[in-house]
Amino acid sequence: MTEPCAVTRTIDWGNSRIRLRMTVDAHDRLRMVALGPADRLGDDVPQALAIGPVELQLAGDQFPQGARHVELGGTEQLRFRSHEISEVDGGSTLTVLQYHEPRGARVESTWTVFDDIAVIRCVSRVVNDGAVPLTIEYVSSFAFSGFVDFGRPDWADTITLAVPHNTFFGEYQWIEQHLPDHGIYDVGFVAGGEHSSRKRISIGSVGTQPTTEYLPMGALRDAARGVSWAWQIEHNGSWQWELGDLRTAVYVTAGGPNDQEHQWHTVLAPGESFETVPVAVAAVVGDVAETFIPLTSYRRRIRRPHRDDLELGVVFNDYMNSLLADPTEEKLMPVIAAAAAVGAEYYTVDAGWYSNEPGWWSSVGAWTESTARFPRGFSVVFDAIREAGMVAGLWIEPEVIGIDSPLAAELPRDAFFVRNGSRVNGAGRYQLDFRSSAVISRMDAVIDRLIADYGLGYLKFDYNINGGIGTDIASVSAGDGLLGHNRAFLEWIDRLFDRHPSVIIEACASGGGRADGATLARHSIMSTSDQTDPLLSIPIAAGAVTAMTPEQAAIWVYPQPEFTDDELHLCIINGLLGRPQLSGGMWKLDRRQLDAVRSAITLYKGFRHDIATAIPLWPLGLPGWSDAWCAQALQFRDRILVSVWRRGGDESVELDFPRLAGLDVDVELLFPADQPTETVWNPGGSLSVKLPNAPSARLFSLTAAGRGVSSHKRL
Repeated sequence: MTEPCAVTRTIDWGNSRIRLRMTVDAHDRLRMVALGPADRLGDDVPQALAIGPVELQLAGDQFPQGARHVELGGTEQLRFRSHEISEVDGGSTLTVLQYHEPRGARVESTWTVFDDIAVIRCVSRVVNDGAVPLTIEYVSSFAFSGFVDFGRPDWADTITLAVPHNTFFGEYQWIEQHLPDHGIYDVGFVAGGEHSSRKRISIGSVGTQPTTEYLPMGALRDAARGVSWAWQIEHNGSWQWELGDLRTAVYVTAGGPNDQEHQWHTVLAPGESFETVPVAVAAVVGDVAETFIPLTSYRRRIRRPHRDDLELGVVFNDYMNSLLADPTEEKLMPVIAAAAAVGAEYYTVDAGWYSNEPGWWSSVGAWTESTARFPRGFSVVFDAIREAGMVAGLWIEPEVIGIDSPLAAELPRDAFFVRNGSRVNGAGRYQLDFRSSAVISRMDAVIDRLIADYGLGYLKFDYNINGGIGTDIASVSAGDGLLGHNRAFLEWIDRLFDRHPSVIIEACASGGGRADGATLARHSIMSTSDQTDPLLSIPIAAGAVTAMTPEQAAIWVYPQPEFTDDELHLCIINGLLGRPQLSGGMWKLDRRQLDAVRSAITLYKGFRHDIATAIPLWPLGLPGWSDAWCAQALQFRDRILVSVWRRGGDESVELDFPRLAGLDVDVELLFPADQPTETVWNPGGSLSVKLPNAPSARLFSLTAAGRGVSSHKRL
């Protein structure tokens, strides 16, 4: 820590919803002193507690005590040079230049706002302006200290941190706790002192499946001020954020890979540069759930445009609780007919189509059709799909080759992840390195061939291993090799869309293992989970739109003939406020059950195009894994649709809709329309719902009498 001194310059920037403020002192040290909603920005953080907007550590710079990425030695050497504000495509960009004079490093930090969305996107670029190589060991995309001041007597009871847990079969589960419950408490240091505790909450991921433990997000709420912040790291590889105390304040730093957690460092020759992965930060008046309103708008704003963003075609996929990766021509024909009968518009043949043997896990990679499964040729299946009025789709796992595949011996060494002289074996598959020209050439040819030969309009890209910390081929560190691959893979996806702009590509990684902002900025539809139980899928379905827009969230709808009516309706409702991904035993349902699915899909098609502009709401709060009742809503221009699930507990629940407080509201049961349901609208802004059976679910429409809800709060 350096002693504070007089402020000589103030930079105030943002839009009508979110703003930040930075100061420059007499020693040219830049500090961010405010970040929050524009109408509730608050007082500036004292200079003694504020930090710069980027944390930097170069090899040879002094480390602080402890493992935390704050007040690093490189950061302390940075000095402000200039700033520039420019208008860009309906928004604004702030660029700040700082220099690490002793090492000849230039740091260009850029913040961008789009329209009036309450989100700031942050990225930094480090340039070697010196005469000798520089090794970067850590550089953040975002850094701010001053969210909390321990001088406030109520801080321990009013400040909460929300962490998004995300695991196989149990995705999108936000757990919000007070800071002392996370181990952050006031140990007695003072604002003007030199010391802080060495405690931090560090959340991150290592490898090629970035969301197998957590979403690359976090959120902080100040209940006393009525303000919340949320951040998302937009990267498809290793990432990390941390929160800790800094003297009497609380800081957050966030970014992509680093040396300490991910074995990443990179070397810049003179004139070379390195750019961090983007981090987006939202700030709102309200609770944590409110932050997903501007994040939803922001995600739509930065996403690569595709017709599917607005069309929201209904997809049938024959994997989940269905053919389970064992397709044959004989098995597929009745499934295709049933999919068309209930209103599917796309049909995806899932895994197994390429293997003559049942145990194909470690032999994948050629991506040619099985002659045993399809003796008359695979095209017969796709012809049947088109004849049934659907677009043909196919599953593939383009990033791996099985260890027993003959192709594993044909591709060059640099086509694979290699560490310490050996190929990386991920659960019986080799990880392909998309920096390799041989990999790009091969996979371009594979995808182009499949689309041309089978007339495909839909692809599902799955990914079921983790390549670990990275590769030491053509890189100065394993983590640097991984980052290069991550970025090369995204560039390959971009080029695929350029060549095949009408083809829809669904992203998947063992369900929700790749629900990161970089992937979601490219794909119009995302697999959310591999959960097989519709009851356990409820909190996943209700929570998925914390990670992605509702029009991207593919939720399994997999009915079975043995389901009761309530179970069937619940299973269907799971998917109706996103992208219902049909599967299950559809061809085994009786006529009455098929009619129920068909009527729900017809209903969905009546409002699906409005989902692309709707905002998410949670009238019972964000869903908990074991909650007896869950509810998730979408606010449209003229009404609110809400899915309500009961898994147990009391027969009745009260849902909060503060946007409708004081209005007369018409409540309509949309699905299932013929089931017993009691509802009472309370003018204070809540809906009482009684469901006599558990488990069960309902979909309602709420419309303010004589008006829509567009005049109510939208962020």
